Amino acid sequence: MIHKTVHTITTLLAALTLLCMLPACGSKRNPTGGPQDTVKPKVLGSSPAEFGAITNGVIEISFSKEMDKSTLANSIYIYPPVLNKKVSMDKATLRIKLGETLKPNTNYFVTLSTRLKDSRGNPLENNQTLVFRNGDLNNYRISGTISYEQPSDVGLPIELSLVSADSLLVLSNRISGEAYTIESLNPQAHLLRAYIDKNLNGRYDFGLDPFFEGLADGKSLSTLNMSIAYADSSKPRIRRVLPVSNREIHISLSEQVKSYHSVKVLGVNPVTIKHQILEQDKISIICTAMDSTEYTLQLNGVEDFKGNQSEVLEAKFHNYAAPDTIAPTIVNTNPRNGASVNNLLPVLELHFSELIPAANVHAKLFSGNELIPLKQLTEFGRVHRFQPTKELVNYRSCILKVLNTTSDFSGNKMKQEYELQFLPLMRDK
Repeated sequence: MIHKTVHTITTLLAALTLLCMLPACGSKRNPTGGPQDTVKPKVLGSSPAEFGAITNGVIEISFSKEMDKSTLANSIYIYPPVLNKKVSMDKATLRIKLGETLKPNTNYFVTLSTRLKDSRGNPLENNQTLVFRNGDLNNYRISGTISYEQPSDVGLPIELSLVSADSLLVLSNRISGEAYTIESLNPQAHLLRAYIDKNLNGRYDFGLDPFFEGLADGKSLSTLNMSIAYADSSKPRIRRVLPVSNREIHISLSEQVKSYHSVKVLGVNPVTIKHQILEQDKISIICTAMDSTEYTLQLNGVEDFKGNQSEVLEAKFHNYAAPDTIAPTIVNTNPRNGASVNNLLPVLELHFSELIPAANVHAKLFSGNELIPLKQLTEFGRVHRFQPTKELVNYRSCILKVLNTTSDFSGNKMKQEYELQFLPLMRDK
C-alpha cells in the first residue's frame, strides 16, 4: 500500500515537472515575447545645453531609448562643416568629438536625421537641429508669414530645411501654422526650402506635395514670406509698373523670382538705367530722367524658384511722376543707437528711406577722438553696410556720423547729420 502511494506521488511530480517545462507554464506571455516596440526615440537633452559653448570640442546628446550605433552613418550633419571629427554611440548617448579649430564667434548646427534609429529599428519622429556656439552667439533671424494654396493644408506639419549658399544643409526642422521664425543664425545668405509631406513617405514628391523655396538675404532681421503651393508651370509675369519719380521705377511681379537677365526702358527718348535691384517679387530701378511720353518696360530671362522662365516680358506705362524733391532719411540702424556690439570689427547697417548709390553715402567713424577708416560693403540699395578697417578699442564709445552731404540719385541731400552711437563690448571668455 505504501509502495503504491509513493509510486503515485512520483508520477504526479514527474507530470508537474513536464508541465512546467512547457512555454505556457505559469504565464500567459505571447510566445513572441510581447507586443512589438513601436515607440520612437526622442532627444532628452545635450551637454553643453543648446546654445551653450563648445570650446572644449565635445558634444553629448542623450536619447530616451538605447540607439542603434549602426545607423550613425549619414544621419548626423554639422554646419559649418567639421571634417576632423569622431562620432560614437554608447547605448542612449551620442558623443561627437570635434578634432579641429572651430571658427570664432560662430554658431554650429548639429542636425539629427530620421535615419538615426533605436535598437528596435524605430527612427526619430522628425529631423531635429540643435544649435551650439563657439564664442559669442549670433542671433540673425529669418521670419515671415505662411500662406497655403489649398485651405485644407493649413495646420499640417511643414518639413523645413535651410541651406547655405554652397548647398550645404544648415538646419532641418518641422513647423506649422501661419507664421514662422528661425533664430540664432550666422550672418550669411540662406536658401529656405519647405514642403508638406502629404503621403508621409519622408520625401518631397513633385506635383503631389505643396512646396516653397526662397532666398533670405542674410540681414540681421530678414523677412521671407512663404507661399506653400503645388508645382505648376505658370511663368512669372509683370503685374504693375509704377514710376515713383521721373528717375525711379518700381516693377511688381506675380511671384518671387530667382533672377533675370536684363531690364530695359524703351521709348522715343532714350532712357539709361543706372542702378537696379531685385527684392523678392519687386525690381526697383534708377534711371536717367523720363518725360511724360509712353514707355515700354522690357524684362528678359526672368526665372522663378520653380524653374519656370519667361524669355521676354513687356508692359507699357506713362510717366506722370514729378521729379524727386524729397530728402533721404535714415529710418533704422543695426546696432540700435546707444547699443553695445560684441565685436571689435562690427558691420554697421544704415537703413535709408529710399534707394541710394554707395558713392552718395558719406560717413565717418570715430572711436573716441580717433578717426577710423571705413570699408563700404554695399554698392546700391536701401540698406548700406560699413565696417572698420581695424579693430576698435574695447569699452571705448564710438560714433558713426552720416554727413548731410549724403544724397539720393536726384541730388536731394539729407537735411541734417545723423549720429549712430555704440559701444564695443567684448567680455573675457
